[in-house]
Amino acid sequence: MKPKLRLTQVHAVQDLGPHMRRIVLRGNDLQDFPVGQESAHVKVIVPQPGETKPKLEFNSGAKKWIRSYTVRAFDTEQHRLTIDFSVNNHSGIVADWAVQARPGDYLGIGGPGPVKHTDFSADWHLIVGDFSALPALAATVEKLPTSSKGYVLAQVPTVQDQQHIDVPPNMNFQWIVNPDVSCNELLKHIQKIDWMDGQPAIFIAGEESQMKAMHGYVKTQPGYTKTKTYASGYWKA
Repeated sequence: MKPKLRLTQVHAVQDLGPHMRRIVLRGNDLQDFPVGQESAHVKVIVPQPGETKPKLEFNSGAKKWIRSYTVRAFDTEQHRLTIDFSVNNHSGIVADWAVQARPGDYLGIGGPGPVKHTDFSADWHLIVGDFSALPALAATVEKLPTSSKGYVLAQVPTVQDQQHIDVPPNMNFQWIVNPDVSCNELLKHIQKIDWMDGQPAIFIAGEESQMKAMHGYVKTQPGYTKTKTYASGYWKA
């Protein structure tokens, strides 16, 4: 089944740091957007050159104008959808659109897909992501019960890219500043943590080869369960 397609407009734009731009979307098509989908993905569809509105369609010719992004927040009363875009560190169809986005601009939305984290009531949690996964990581952490325990490792390119995230008090949250994306600093930090008792729910996302290395390591640890693990490559070096 193809995801539902919606036409939205930019309501507000906010720079969260030098490399992340938050865009809040509005529109009548969002009135039936499902609640509780923070951390799930949506398909973002930008207008084609020379056009102001995107073509709301999924076919082989439209793929060039479509990318996957994370539901950061959804305001059920105002029907406003928040998406954070990585900008100013690469060029791409949607990233370039986000840099230029202004209130009133049109954007297509498809979805959402499923929430990524496998078990919010797990014995403990290991949540790891590089900068490309920061919106999904942050949304996942903020959906955790206040009683949750475990570790969060969030990688950013500069100190200025750190954001405010509401973290449960027993979750050990660590920012890792790493401007060298060729170095798998996240793996080094995972290897240093004290593995807790019980079965963890694991979220790992980022550059594909580094994600595979991290996933390979956690597979060897006690309590690891495939069904409680989400591991995804968000980009390729």
